[in-house]
Amino acid sequence: MNDASPLVTDVLTFKLADDGKLLATFEACENKPSLDEAKLKELLAQQGLSDLFMYDNALSNLIKQYNSPNEGFELEIGERRDGVCTLKIDDDKMAARLTLIPPFGGAPVTLFQIQLALQEKGVVSGIMKNEIEAALKDGYATDRIIAKGLPPVRGFDARFQSLIPEIRARKPQVDEHGIADYRNLGQLIVVRPGDPLMCRTPPTEGKKGRGITGQILMPQAGQDIPFASGLQGTEFDQADELDPDHNSLLLAAICGQPKLVPNGVMVEPTIDLPRVDLSTGNMNFEGTINIKGDVNEGMKIHASGDIFVGGTVEAAEIEAGGNIVIKGGVKGHGEHSADANGVPIFSARIISQGSISAHFAENVYMEAGVDIVIEEFSMNNHLTALNRVMVGKSGGKKGRIIGGITCASSLVKAAVIGSNSGAITKIRTGFNPHLQAQLDALNLKVDANEKELEDIKKIITFVLAHPEKNKNDLLNKALHTRGKLETDCTQLHAERTHLLSEMTLPENVQVIVEDSVHCGVEIQIGNAIWKNNEERGKGVFQIVEGEINFGNIMLSVSGS
Repeated sequence: MNDASPLVTDVLTFKLADDGKLLATFEACENKPSLDEAKLKELLAQQGLSDLFMYDNALSNLIKQYNSPNEGFELEIGERRDGVCTLKIDDDKMAARLTLIPPFGGAPVTLFQIQLALQEKGVVSGIMKNEIEAALKDGYATDRIIAKGLPPVRGFDARFQSLIPEIRARKPQVDEHGIADYRNLGQLIVVRPGDPLMCRTPPTEGKKGRGITGQILMPQAGQDIPFASGLQGTEFDQADELDPDHNSLLLAAICGQPKLVPNGVMVEPTIDLPRVDLSTGNMNFEGTINIKGDVNEGMKIHASGDIFVGGTVEAAEIEAGGNIVIKGGVKGHGEHSADANGVPIFSARIISQGSISAHFAENVYMEAGVDIVIEEFSMNNHLTALNRVMVGKSGGKKGRIIGGITCASSLVKAAVIGSNSGAITKIRTGFNPHLQAQLDALNLKVDANEKELEDIKKIITFVLAHPEKNKNDLLNKALHTRGKLETDCTQLHAERTHLLSEMTLPENVQVIVEDSVHCGVEIQIGNAIWKNNEERGKGVFQIVEGEINFGNIMLSVSGS
């Protein structure tokens, strides 16, 4: 009798049945060897069965049953499985997604099986052979896209192309570095009847798409956008055969200045003059005026568009709804008359809703809705700009502000402010100059009203003290006048309070001096005032902790 203990393989055997099931058979015996999961896996590997699919908890159940005092048993613990592929089609039928499960001791998925699955799902378009081959090489995949439809391409909307490359809006031009050139507002562009202005390309239908099951997907056509209506000074080319409606090519109908608008171009009438003097008379024109030469003394020019003067302006009045460009200078009379309130009346007046550019200005009243830019010097002028006043070029010494009053909301910049003679030169920034003018006028009304009210009160006091002087009902008339003046005074004070509330100090307000500032210069920023009493070099006046501070130049101004 052999007393040696049996081996595990003597009592536990494995068999792969014809149907692919893996069976474990145990023959009961005494002194059976111990068995754990590690030993069990080793036995399966030794017999080439470890790559089969094992049922959940099959090995632990086998060990548990093996170690129990039961009789022999046969237990199904796993099986051989082939690889499996499943194919899912997106709801919009624009993609097919492959899930590939690797085999467990069986045959892997083949290209033919995947092709058959595609065929069964009706996938005939957009099949991605490279993706299928990559998935087969990897041996597994989860929702991998192996077929993709071609989406439709939306058509282009109708497009508009300007045929005047240099056409631009009425504003300083910005270069590729984002720097605005405030000096060069540009020559006027003039078109003549028949000149092409803009062409319109009709919308396109787009490109059809195709789903993976072969369905045709219709595109969304581009939007048919017509030219804007009411394009004044233009007409369509009636000989244009590209569009059956003859509205693909826009032409100038008149001589004038082209102006870009959304989906079109307008032509503002332009008048060309060699000069403005007694031979031409005063000009009042709905459009743009281009003057090649000078504007003589006493002449008046009004235009709804831009005004361009190639020469100089002498003691004349120019007013424009757009920009005003004066290549020469502007010079008014050195002596001024005054209005009833003592405000000087200048013989030279330049007023623009846009920007003003001039070579020099002397004894001139200038008012701009945007900027005032003067190349050489400003002498004894009253300048008012809603944005900035800049005199001279950066780094130069010719930009001088001497005498007068210069007002701007955010910036005044010059090389030199004031003069060696100590001429009074006032710089005002940090508030809306128009609101300040309204406030100044309102203050005059308040002062006049209060003075008149004080005089009426004196009359009332006198009549009450001398009743015999109350002739022609003087007292009642005075009392009535006092009541009206008090009501007016209350209203004026309310208006002044409202104006003051609107005059808030903008951010980063500065007065920049690039060379020197002389005695006699008065700087006002908001409500703060600095009276310069000594010669100073370059620097910046700005508000620091509620007071005006003069320090080194920390930044430069673009386009100056």
